[in-house]
Amino acid sequence: MHRHPCASLASLALASLALAAVGAPALAQGPQLGSPREIGLDAGLVVGLGDESSINVDVPAARARLGFFLPNNSRWSLEPALGLSYVKVEEEDGILQYNVEGGLLYHFRPPAQLADEAAANRVSVAYVRPFVNIIGFTGEDSDSEVSLGAGLGVKIPWRPALAWRLELNTGYGFDNEAFRIGAYAGLSFFPR
Repeated sequence: MHRHPCASLASLALASLALAAVGAPALAQGPQLGSPREIGLDAGLVVGLGDESSINVDVPAARARLGFFLPNNSRWSLEPALGLSYVKVEEEDGILQYNVEGGLLYHFRPPAQLADEAAANRVSVAYVRPFVNIIGFTGEDSDSEVSLGAGLGVKIPWRPALAWRLELNTGYGFDNEAFRIGAYAGLSFFPR
């Protein structure tokens, strides 16, 4: 299945706006760059090894994500992520491909432990992220699959309220019994 890059990018832009609008004003102030939220977009590469091997490359964006730091705990954050794309070929039914993910990040050292915010904005933070993922598509032969996995990554400050985010992860898809190796590279925004 071929995806049109503009449709994928437009879907992700709309998804990121919707996620940003949800907000979480009741959450306590989180440590990461002085914000309780993290809004991001990631490019991705996922290689599936199993009954049906696959390679999936999504550039410039595979998914939009929104992280919320948990109240009274500066090391944990919840992070839903969403990727959508729609393909319509002449004289064929349109296909919506979706990727819905829920993750829980544990940060090894929160920047809030540093003396001031300026110092916190210059220090990279490593994290581990267990996740559950549902990927599928609609159409005549609709299908979906649940997978579980974990990632190890780092947030690298770039500018005030912006950080690069790099992650390697592995997962297992239960429907097609595939082991997956993934890599994401993205940009995170930490609204004040």
